[in-house]
Amino acid sequence: MKTIVKLKIADIIIEAKSKFGLQALTEEEERQRVAERFNNFFYNGNGKPDIRIKVEIVNKLPAISQTKHIFTTYHFQDGSENWRLLKKGSAYIYKSPLKEKKQVMLVNGSFDKVTAYLLPKKQKGKVWQINDIIYDFLQVLLINYFALHKKGIFVHSIGVKDLDGLGLLFAGKSGAGKSTTARIWHKHSKAMVLNDDRIIVRKLNGRFFIYGSPWHGEFSDYLESRIESAPLKKLFFIHHAPKNSVRVISQKWAFNLLYPALFPPFWDKGCLENTASFCQDLLKNVTCYNLGFVNNKRVIGFVRKI
Repeated sequence: MKTIVKLKIADIIIEAKSKFGLQALTEEEERQRVAERFNNFFYNGNGKPDIRIKVEIVNKLPAISQTKHIFTTYHFQDGSENWRLLKKGSAYIYKSPLKEKKQVMLVNGSFDKVTAYLLPKKQKGKVWQINDIIYDFLQVLLINYFALHKKGIFVHSIGVKDLDGLGLLFAGKSGAGKSTTARIWHKHSKAMVLNDDRIIVRKLNGRFFIYGSPWHGEFSDYLESRIESAPLKKLFFIHHAPKNSVRVISQKWAFNLLYPALFPPFWDKGCLENTASFCQDLLKNVTCYNLGFVNNKRVIGFVRKI
């Protein structure tokens, strides 16, 4: 019996197909409300998949020799490896050594076809869960897919869909107040916080849009995923300040502030150029501001009057 699961993230349809069955979430995962992070991204339509993933459950992960090391990420607390990206010819290999989540993904050069090799679940046998794919592999795949095909960017930021239906994007370096901003808008406005950590920006029919994603930050009061999108109206680079203040900034200054908030595939020159070109187009068409703010709800009205 084939198992087919479809997701739709930022209008990209991802199909995961396997001859192996799906495992229900564990009690611990249910307590952690894991499913609520991505429930709204399940897709039941008839649209043609943009990305296809074939899921295989194997007793031993494939060993792939003569690869070129591209990139490795490490846990910020203990320094242990999270995942690594390798290349062989035109194909990519994603490997995760994490306990209970060891996996190898073989990805074609277009980042739209994947064979995912997973190990059997302890005491459950040869079954899989969709969150095996979503965290963290699918985010890495989409970052590369968007960059290669000039379809958009991931921004480490907060996205808000305000009452007028338009989008506000708040970006800033670590400690600038992104989580604080998310809490203020979530608690004191009727606007929708799309995400407090990962926002996808795309250009469709000449307009820029912000999209929610399944990858949340530390703000856990609204773990239910938000698939909604909004036309991007303003982009703010935020920081804490003694009083609320704002000024329009130049495209060049905005680029210098935006680039550190991206997730650029710097191992590929063409993808980097595509990312930089997308950002320049974005900043040329969306007004950017430097926003200093005080940690209280008055900043909402302040921003809405800009």
